[in-house]
Amino acid sequence: MRTVTAILFLLLIVAADSDAGSNAGSNASRRSATAAEVIDRVQKAVELLRDQGDAAIAAISDPEGSFVWKDSYVFVVNCEADRVIANPAFPERVGGDIKQHTDYAGYRYGKELCKSAQADGGGWLEYSWLKPGHGTPQRKLSFVMSVPGRPYQVGAGLYPTTAESHDEETGQ
Repeated sequence: MRTVTAILFLLLIVAADSDAGSNAGSNASRRSATAAEVIDRVQKAVELLRDQGDAAIAAISDPEGSFVWKDSYVFVVNCEADRVIANPAFPERVGGDIKQHTDYAGYRYGKELCKSAQADGGGWLEYSWLKPGHGTPQRKLSFVMSVPGRPYQVGAGLYPTTAESHDEETGQ
């Protein structure tokens, strides 16, 4: 049910991102990642990993690199090996298991993340997670997809937090 709710919400955000794309001035000043940015960064990381394999992990892990932006970051897991491979925002998570991960509300999202990544074109899931720079867990919507020909799954997320931010994203 969480996945269905997240998908419906994100369809609204993606549609709003498309409409907002013509208003470059307001997009440039945003401090929160958009759904379109999340999808774009995940796809770029997937391409990099597909082309370079393990050599790409250092670039994705770099907290000052292009895979960390606004309030988001790309992470990499290996579901088959049950390991977190890269997480520039929370490097202490690297090496930990992914399938046993639970969020701050007790939801075991790791298995769902691995399942969602297997969908054609990737998938979205919702869970409670720490937003970089904030001390309390928040609602997070992550887009994840698998890397063709490699054992990796790649994701990034956004943190919709208030009615005001929803209005800004959707234009409603």
